[in-house]
Parts: sequence; C-alpha cells; structure tokens
Amino acid sequence: MKKINAYSYLKSFKKEMILGPIFKMLEVVFELLTPFIISYIIDVGINRAINDGNYLNIIIPDLIIIGFCLLGFLSTLVCQYYASIASQGFGTKIRDALYKKILGLSASEFEKIGKANLNTIIINDSVRLQTSVAMMIRLVLRAPAIVLGSLICAFVINWKIGLIFLGLVAVISTILYFVIKESTKRIKKAQEKTDDLVEITSDSIYGTRYIRSFNLVEEEINVFKEKSEEYRKSMMKVNFINALTNPFTMLVINVTLVLIIYLSLGQIIPANSDFTKGNLASLVQYLNQISIALVVVLNLIVIFNKAFSSKRRIEEVLSIENSIIEKDDAIDVKTLNSHKIVEFCGVFYGFSKDFPVLKDINLSINKGEIIGIIGGTGSGKTTLAKLIKREFDPTSGTIKYKGEDLKNIQIESLRNDVSHVLQNPCLFKGTIKTNFLNVKANATDEDIICALKKAYAYDFVKKYDDFLDHFVAEGGTNFSGGQRQRLCLALGFIKDSNLMIFDDSTSALDNLSIKEVNKSIKNEKEKTAIIISQKINAIKFADRIVVLDKGEIIDIGTHEELVKKCDIYREIFDSQKS
Repeated sequence: MKKINAYSYLKSFKKEMILGPIFKMLEVVFELLTPFIISYIIDVGINRAINDGNYLNIIIPDLIIIGFCLLGFLSTLVCQYYASIASQGFGTKIRDALYKKILGLSASEFEKIGKANLNTIIINDSVRLQTSVAMMIRLVLRAPAIVLGSLICAFVINWKIGLIFLGLVAVISTILYFVIKESTKRIKKAQEKTDDLVEITSDSIYGTRYIRSFNLVEEEINVFKEKSEEYRKSMMKVNFINALTNPFTMLVINVTLVLIIYLSLGQIIPANSDFTKGNLASLVQYLNQISIALVVVLNLIVIFNKAFSSKRRIEEVLSIENSIIEKDDAIDVKTLNSHKIVEFCGVFYGFSKDFPVLKDINLSINKGEIIGIIGGTGSGKTTLAKLIKREFDPTSGTIKYKGEDLKNIQIESLRNDVSHVLQNPCLFKGTIKTNFLNVKANATDEDIICALKKAYAYDFVKKYDDFLDHFVAEGGTNFSGGQRQRLCLALGFIKDSNLMIFDDSTSALDNLSIKEVNKSIKNEKEKTAIIISQKINAIKFADRIVVLDKGEIIDIGTHEELVKKCDIYREIFDSQKS
C-alpha cells in the first residue's frame, strides 16, 4: 500500500504557508517590544513630565505603542487572510480527493470501510484537518516565539528572574508532555466511539420505515442511548485531562508571579539598585504573554491530537490501492464494434477463495438480444451484473465487452455505455427534470416525456401541477416504491447506452406495469438488454433465459424450453402460476 501524507495537499499553498507565519511573527515582534516602551514611560516619561513639564516623553512613547498595535493588527489580518486561503483550499482539496477516491473504490473495498466511517472521514475528519492548517499558520510559530522572546527579554532585564521564567516554562512543558501522552490514547478511543455513534445514527435514519414496521423503536432508542453513553464516557475522559491542565498551568503562573514580586521588591527599595518599577511592570507583561501563549499551546495540543487522529484515518482511505485499475493505454468503448456484446469465459468470483459467489460462468450475449436471468436469493444474479460494469474483477476467468477484455477498456467509457437500473431505486434531491438532466445533460422535455412513457411513469407524472418541475425529496422518499422504480426505469431508458441492465428493477410493479415496461424493452431494437428478476412474468418474453443456482448456470433456453427441461425453472414457474 502506497502511503500518502494528507499534508502533501498543501503544496499548492506554499506562498500562504510562508507569508502567513512571517506576518504573524511581525506581530510577535511588536508585542515583545511594547513592554520595554511601557517600562520607559514608567521610569523616565512620567518623572520628566512631572519634573520638567515635558509631556512629549509620555505622548511619543504612547503613539509608538499605538503604532505597534495598528501594525500588529494589520499583520494579523494579513496572516488570517493567508490562513483562510490555505486552510479552506486545503480542506477543499482533501474532500475532493476523498470523494474521488470513494467513488473509485470497488464494491468490496467500499463495504470493508463502511458507509458510516466514510461519512465521518469526509465530513468531520476533513474539517479537523482543515482547522489544524489554520492553527498551524496562525499560532504554531507564534506561541513558541512569544514564550522564547519573553524568556530572552526577562534575562535581559534581570538574569535571576529570567531563571524563574525558565523554570516556569520547564514545569508547564512537563505538564503538557503528560497531557499529550495521555490524551492521545484517549482521543483515539473516543474517535472509535464517534464512529459507532455515527453508524447507528445513519442506519436508524436510513431504516426509519423498517424500524417502525417491525415496532423496534424502543430497541433502537436503547441501542442509541447505549452508544451515546459510551461516547459520553470516552469524551469525559479526554475532557477531564484537558480540564485539569488549565488550573495546574495557572497555579504555576501565579506562584511565579508571587516569586517575581517578592524578589523584585528587595531590589526596587535600595536607592542604588538598577532594577526599576518599570522593569517589574515589563516582567509582569512578559509573564502574562507567556501564560497566554502556554494556554494557546494547550489548546493547540487538543486540536492537533484530534487532527492527527483524523489525518491517520484520511490517509488510510487515500492510501487504499484500488483493485480496479485502468491501464494507461485503455481503449475507448466507442471504438469497439462486435456482434457479441458480453462474453463470460470461465469466470469465477468470490469475496474469499473458499466461498465463491460465481463458479465457472460461460455465457455469450449478442447484440440486440434480450437475456433474462433468474435464480434464488444469493445465487449471484446481481454480482453478475456488477462484474459487467467492472465494479470488481473476477477472481479468475475473463469477461469481454464488445470482443475486448474489460481490463483493457476505459472504465468511464464502459460505464457510460451501460445503463444499470437497480432494485433499490434512488433519486437525487431536486426535481424530476434535474434527475433526468443528471443522466443526460442535453435531454429535452420531449426526451424526458418519451422515457417516462416507456417506463409507464408518464401517467402519474402528468397529474402534477408542476409536471417535470415536481419536487423530488432526497432518495425520492416523496414517491411510492412503485413510482420510484418507474422513474428510475425511465432514467435507464433515457441514457444513451448500448447495454441496459435491469436488476430486479420491476419488483415493486404490478403485472400490468411490468407488461408495459417489457414492451418498451422489446422496442429498443438497437440495444441489448439483461433483465434480472425473480418473477417469471418479467423475463418470459426474453430471447434466452439463464437459470442460476448457487453461483452456477444450471440451464439456458427460452421460457417454453426451460418449463419442459429445467426442474428449478419449472418449480419457480409453478409457484407463480396463480
């Protein structure tokens, strides 16, 4: 597996990654110089103003401080601007890469990761990583620079107090080390609990109708409560460690402040001492700067701990080597022309070698032919259809499309040439028309109406006042199961394809609707059709019917032939006679 570093997507933002911290460091310089000017005002400016009446010694330093504030503010704005460009751009690139990767995964790889995990990764984890980039530009250099600069300034003012500052930083750094060590473990566990919670939530929302139909509402609520409680406990452990850090840090800072005041009082009182009240004011300012910077460091630790956990998960997805690989010299399917559309030559397929789903499949489908595929649940019907679209490759054997091995054909051009209507229909949120335009961008209203008529869907669509502009909810949930299937069948008819695969896509239709759809399929003279179904009525008109059982082809023939010679087909036929 090729390891991918998620932060490599920052290469496009080198300018922002360099200029952002530079402008932030300018703000640090202004912030570190300000206490020296305050010290000058206290020790020199006020005395001269009182004794000599020269108020310029106060006004000019005040104006310099205001200038520093304005310059620091402008520097921060520039840094924030570059941080926003880099972080938002980086987040967009990460999400684009993840989305492209996910859509390119084979069915088996997609199932291994899981839908819930992918939702969490592409939404939550990408945002965490995006936030970490913004913090990296704005604060990663600033906080250490403030601490180091304040330490140096403290040593310049008084080396004894500088040592106290150094001890302060050492103690707090030790505290932070143990926080990082402990919270890293706990954040990882908390992330796993987050995935569990997302998964149960996603499944519950998707399966709301099933939960209600089987009266499982209470059971699902209890499961959710259990997962939610586990998540709460895991996050409590993380937050407990983080919550203790602030009090400990503030305790150390306040003890340091007491020590500074105690030591400085002994030096300020003597008339011949060079340690002044201004020096004390400056040291208090630097102590405040260090305390704020260390609190920022603490928050950064929490952010980056979560970000690195998210980074690892994102990299795992991006590093997956897709089992479906397209050759550099892959052939465009439009350049192929063969009487045989699909050929299965000794094809075996299984998720594991010991349990093959399909065994020794040998089947040839000719241009313009209508092929029916029937078999019991788990016989491999849908797997056969997915192999044609190359959603995964066979374990052994060869599949040819228009006379060429599928592995030599461009995947995009192959899938553009195949129209696959699934059993579980899914429509995109929008309107009826936008769903058709997703499939065929240049489709006219006449094209859409024609497709609706072929799918026996026009009769109910024309009753809507807004007709083709009728609203479609996410997943098409504002339509009945039969209406959704007919709309999806219409999407299959409108697509410019040479092969149509109907994968049990009339399961929710009545016999009259199936009869009308079958007429439309027969009228598509220039197209080849594969109809997968468990209903004899849906396939008995086919030129040939393939009977599958336990992943093997048991028999092939017309409806009349199979009724006479195939026991399994006859059993299905007899059970559906009524």
